[in-house]
Amino acid sequence: MRTDRDLSPEPREMGRRRFMIAGEHVILRAFEREDAERCYRWMNDPNVVRTLKSRYPIAFQNEIEWLDRAMHPSQNERHFAIERRDDRTHIGNASIHDIDWISRTGWFGLFIGDPTAWNRGFGGDAISTLIRFAFDEMNLVKMRINIFDYNERAKHVLEERGFVSEGTLARDFYREGSYHDIVIYSIFREKP
Repeated sequence: MRTDRDLSPEPREMGRRRFMIAGEHVILRAFEREDAERCYRWMNDPNVVRTLKSRYPIAFQNEIEWLDRAMHPSQNERHFAIERRDDRTHIGNASIHDIDWISRTGWFGLFIGDPTAWNRGFGGDAISTLIRFAFDEMNLVKMRINIFDYNERAKHVLEERGFVSEGTLARDFYREGSYHDIVIYSIFREKP
């Protein structure tokens, strides 16, 4: 079993090799067509999308089209499937987007869609792994994420990893009958 946390190509079924970004408990890898059914299921689960900006049911064809775009990203975005490192189960998705290659900044988003993987440290490890990749391999210097103010679990996980709140967008998103604040969290590669 590999114990390094570096970028690592590993064998895959049918003789193909796949480039992956390894964390302690998760692996970030490129999306594959076979991920579509899981992504579709998660994006139609109210418990998953409650912490995302998605608000309407998504048709399977729409998810296929999104997955096609994720597999062919523009210059200012990168998308990843999150797998458990121990059994290679796809448990969530992550992205780095709105990358500013001159200022070396970007935004990211991430969710664990598989309920059996909730509250087990996979999300925190995925955040750490994604940020390490953004800083060490993409040479970005600052990463940001928007969090709904009611998402206490996400705020706790981010603060544990050194993120700081940079500001609040008051009453910026309407969900479940009321307006909610969005908190902007960020982290720098090095302290300013």
